[in-house]
Amino acid sequence: MHRPRAGFTLVEVIVAIILIEVGLFALVGGSAVLMRQANQLRGRAAALHAAVDRLQLLSAAPCAVIAGTAGATGVMREDWALAMVGSGVREVRDSVTFRLPGGFGAVVLHTRVPC
Repeated sequence: MHRPRAGFTLVEVIVAIILIEVGLFALVGGSAVLMRQANQLRGRAAALHAAVDRLQLLSAAPCAVIAGTAGATGVMREDWALAMVGSGVREVRDSVTFRLPGGFGAVVLHTRVPC
């Protein structure tokens, strides 16, 4: 009589290896997406920090119409302006453009403050 052997067949082992391989590829692809998003968020956070700092600085400045550019280094560029929009009211605007892998991102903040 023929007794069944304990263990796995070659086909079962190959199928298991293929399933594990597909799972590992999915993990690697997911971690690459997470790293790219983390780098984008890091750039956006730095740009937002620069824009908030500039808005605070310009809000404390004397009432005058001024504009300027800062940090045109290829990584981050900041354009800002202070304009009068009414009697005793000025608009403060700051736009920060930053480099991302494969393109650029931007953060634009503006507010109105009394003179």
